[in-house]
Amino acid sequence: MRSILKQLNDVVGIKGSLAVTKDGIVIASHLPRNLEEDVVAAMAAGAIRSTERALQRSGLGDFTRFTLVASHGKMVFADTGPAYLVVVMDRNVDVGPTQIEIQSAAMRIKQLGEIRV
Repeated sequence: MRSILKQLNDVVGIKGSLAVTKDGIVIASHLPRNLEEDVVAAMAAGAIRSTERALQRSGLGDFTRFTLVASHGKMVFADTGPAYLVVVMDRNVDVGPTQIEIQSAAMRIKQLGEIRV
């Protein structure tokens, strides 16, 4: 899984990536030194839980992918089945062209099968 994350991070504009459980437990990560793994994972878990609750209450079901835009960067969250792929990006990067790479990484993680923490 780490090799999938490393390959994803080679895409222009992507700063780092990690796979986390809904509870924020890190399965694998490939983040730069300036991003603390546990902080990113905790933030991701909160965003995932909040988004899932809101979607369920609205009757929209589960998400497959969503993007959070902040003043200094973006995070893309993709459901991979047993875990979630979280991708940290530069603020000014157009997410559109990178979506194919992110979705491809998510599908490869999903194909890995059962994930043990």
